[in-house]
Amino acid sequence: MSRAFCYQCRRAKITCLCGRIEKQPNEIKIVVLQHPDERNNPKGSAIIAELGLQKYQRWTAEDFSQHEEFNDFLIKHKSEVAVLYPSKDAIELNKKWKNKDGWNPKYLIVIDATWRKAKKIWELQPLLHKLPVLRLTEEEFSNYRIRKAPKDGYLSTIESIVISLRALEYNSQAYQPLLDLFAEMIDFQIEKMGERTYLKNYLDKL
Repeated sequence: MSRAFCYQCRRAKITCLCGRIEKQPNEIKIVVLQHPDERNNPKGSAIIAELGLQKYQRWTAEDFSQHEEFNDFLIKHKSEVAVLYPSKDAIELNKKWKNKDGWNPKYLIVIDATWRKAKKIWELQPLLHKLPVLRLTEEEFSNYRIRKAPKDGYLSTIESIVISLRALEYNSQAYQPLLDLFAEMIDFQIEKMGERTYLKNYLDKL
């Protein structure tokens, strides 16, 4: 017998996130480019932003270079868009952020995928390389204890979104309910897998 499933947050009913958070009024619209593997992943965190932000758009694909709707969006709003990605020439986005030209994006693109697949999405969409590129400081600490990152400063999608919005909107305390729900989700996943499994697979993250 199949488990009851929530088609809004795309999780089993027992892990349903719907109704757990009120929409937060973000100034900068978040645009998520999501790899298909993340859509129904119980460890995925982008759904928290989808449920918890008023201005949010998600498109799902492996290759966005031929994604008509997304490309139309870039053409229409290219002067208002930045992308969050740790490229070599990206501008560091930190708590003291202030763009020297006085420009702030109206839209921020965030890639939701494993680190390897995020790199592939980035490489396959050359239009992204023509946008202002921002990256988070490596000093940021992640609470994503059920996924392993290749290096310090690599955060979950929801953590990246919250930290970016806080810097760009000059509000260091904003969107805390999203991070609180993320912490609850992580705790539930650890409890579900059991302490022995968690310690065996994620001991290096303690």
